[in-house]
Amino acid sequence: MLNQQWLTTFIKLVEVGHFTHTAEQLFMTQPGVSQHIKKLEQQVGVALLYRVGKRFELTEAGIQLHQQALLWQQQQQQLLSQLAVDDVYVGECRVACSGSLALLLYPHLIDYQQPHQQLQISLEAAPNKRIIDNVLANQVELGIITQAVHMDELQLTPLGQQALCIVMPKKYQDSAINFEQLMALGMVAHPDGMHYWQQIVNHYFNDKQAMAQQVPIRSYVNQLNQILVPVAKGLAFAVLPQFAVDSFAQQAQICIAKLDNVDDLKQGVSEPLFLINKKHRPLAKRYQPIIDIIHNLV
Repeated sequence: MLNQQWLTTFIKLVEVGHFTHTAEQLFMTQPGVSQHIKKLEQQVGVALLYRVGKRFELTEAGIQLHQQALLWQQQQQQLLSQLAVDDVYVGECRVACSGSLALLLYPHLIDYQQPHQQLQISLEAAPNKRIIDNVLANQVELGIITQAVHMDELQLTPLGQQALCIVMPKKYQDSAINFEQLMALGMVAHPDGMHYWQQIVNHYFNDKQAMAQQVPIRSYVNQLNQILVPVAKGLAFAVLPQFAVDSFAQQAQICIAKLDNVDDLKQGVSEPLFLINKKHRPLAKRYQPIIDIIHNLV
């Protein structure tokens, strides 16, 4: 790295064109200016100027260094000005959530970003553990998870609830489904599938938890918009948040399961949602409108 003090003296010398006058403007002595230039030349390994008394002419290397030094100086000034301003409409917003929430949030976040050309929104769909890990590693600043984690490094804010649905092929629309029928039909697995299924079992079939772990897996896919395709074709059932079910294009080919002999069916199953961010890493101002959008939608 070039010595910044020597480089600053060199830039001023080229601007002023005179050793003595440069020394006066930098509140230095003329020998001090000469010493800075000599040390800079030693550092770069080539002569930067031809001395003519107290004046000089730049060498080709001096011309190139001066041009580059001006660019570095401009970049530093720009960086310092950016660091001094926390603008609500400038910078990158890095957010992570489940795939189902991403389907809900992303169009609204893009609508918000559109009039603000210096704002960039990055939304990653990921399971809970990866979201937590990414927030801790500073790879994302804001995450939405479905479990209350208690870690000294994280700030946890309750956000709301998301309903979970058992999604069946359309032919079951008028039938009340029991646990045995679900097990016989089998499930479409996905990254959060067993997590969602376990919550369904805990809520509706608490006495069958051991059996529920053996649910047949008919298919697996990690693309959210493909999970309900096997369901629409009659192959299996799937468990997904309502957000994801509502976004499926083939609504005429699926239905929400009606469970047999379930007194609290109307209550439904839902899981909590929490915002997480680093406790000791304050969010930039540009994140507050994003948080407001999330609260309004969820």
